[in-house]
Amino acid sequence: MTNTLQNKTVLITGGSGFLGGALALRLAAQGVRVRALVRNPAKAEFLRTPASDMPVGAQYIAPLQRSAIDIVQGTLDDAGSLRAAMEGCDVVFHSAALLGGHIAQQRATNVEGTRRLLNAAADAGVRRFVHVSTLSVYGVCYNGVIGEDTHPPAPCSDPYGITKAEAEAVVREVGAARGVAYSILRPGMIYGPRAGLWTGTMFRLAALVPTPWIGSGGGLAHCVYVDDVCDMMALLATHPAAVGETFNCCSDPSPTWRTFLGEYARLSRGVNDDWLELPPEIAYVVGGLAMLFSPPYSRGRMAVDFIRFTQKRAQFSMAKARERLGWQPQVSIEDGVTRCADWLRAQGWLKTPG
Repeated sequence: MTNTLQNKTVLITGGSGFLGGALALRLAAQGVRVRALVRNPAKAEFLRTPASDMPVGAQYIAPLQRSAIDIVQGTLDDAGSLRAAMEGCDVVFHSAALLGGHIAQQRATNVEGTRRLLNAAADAGVRRFVHVSTLSVYGVCYNGVIGEDTHPPAPCSDPYGITKAEAEAVVREVGAARGVAYSILRPGMIYGPRAGLWTGTMFRLAALVPTPWIGSGGGLAHCVYVDDVCDMMALLATHPAAVGETFNCCSDPSPTWRTFLGEYARLSRGVNDDWLELPPEIAYVVGGLAMLFSPPYSRGRMAVDFIRFTQKRAQFSMAKARERLGWQPQVSIEDGVTRCADWLRAQGWLKTPG
């Protein structure tokens, strides 16, 4: 690719979060003018601190000296703050989202907040808009190989998947109506330093002896390392074939859950073969009872879908990204988990010396 983001100004929503923060640091180190939209500027201080001045063990956040990152305060429900943040921007990366809470709250942020942001981008003359969605929009009912253009969203009972599918529809609607060139990214389970669920929680689970899991662990874990996601986001902002298109983003082929958790177990204690297989049949009975007595869109209603999620062997196809963009993940599971070690030590979870 000859097109780059160097000497351009980009706005990243969710700049203090895991993915948004990683993207901000990566682009700034490459000479891109980065503006990070954050709700709480105090949580974005890691974007300003030079790596040489950081506490011991915290250099995992960025291996390179930080370039200037402009941190601006704003929220997706405040149109005025969005208009101000958007001034002079060439590209918007929309990674901010509400992952939990009542579906009405998630819809207000993930759907209407996206509409507000895209309209602000159109008003400001932004050239490209990269929207971060999720593989969760596919739900858990599909089998086989799942493609972006062959399998429409079917998010089942998950409020996050439901609202992110609705947000995708908003991007297509407003983008077409207002002439904003957009791309939609559907990443899988993003792991890496600062990833609370797919690194922090998974590591602590894998560190248990034996590691408990529903079934044999033969279902597929659709994980992807954070640097690979950042690289694909940057490509979507520049590649002409990405305009108006949606792309999956995960490892292909994906590892099994036993392999994924096994890499964290190896990092924790040097072995990865201590496994406690919990019978799926019992899990489905418990999940069914939880559904029966839970209100709509609650965690209890999602119990059976979660069990299906852990058992399924469906693969999300990366053929479209390879064929149209020439992109595929570069970081192996072994390498990606190893790169998390310094951060895990800094949290006090990994006890082995560096």
